[in-house]
Amino acid sequence: MITRTTTLLRWQPLASGSRSATAVSRRSKSTHRTIQVQLTHDIEGLGQIGSVQSVNPGRMRNDLFPKGLARYVVKGAQLTMPLPRAAITSNAPTSSGSLEIDYGKIRSQISSLPTLAIPRRAVRGTSIFGSVTSTDLVQAFQVAHGLNLVAPHAVVTISGGKVKRLGEYTANVVMKDGEGVDIKFKVVAQE
Repeated sequence: MITRTTTLLRWQPLASGSRSATAVSRRSKSTHRTIQVQLTHDIEGLGQIGSVQSVNPGRMRNDLFPKGLARYVVKGAQLTMPLPRAAITSNAPTSSGSLEIDYGKIRSQISSLPTLAIPRRAVRGTSIFGSVTSTDLVQAFQVAHGLNLVAPHAVVTISGGKVKRLGEYTANVVMKDGEGVDIKFKVVAQE
């Protein structure tokens, strides 16, 4: 922590009617600003996928967020959601204390799902109001199929980062074991 000393001049009246300056020292603490972020990839020297870390706002704004390496943590928001029970091979923790997760089974479930339709308000033909991001896709999968595709177990990416037109698209889901699966979705006009 950096401590800064500030010297202030305080004017005090004298009995003769003039004023004199008295130096007053005041110490103040300089606070180092950090924000909480959740990592979407393993970053050497910072942390593992899914962990919540404190970083400088500038690093997040200029480095981590544009590269898709981390996401902002919103106060009061749930950070991770559990995976479906079908993916957990045993209800008993292993010797390391964690649950065994069958990522192959999750991938096969995802690939067998029908194309997901995401409604958006159409503006001027095929353009949509706003955009569809990977976060919107994760939420739509949660609602439609009960699958929670969130870090640290899965990272969803859309080529180009976001969709701004009606049509059919493909996103990639990379599981924690490094294997990925493509999912199809379409953006349809909202009625």
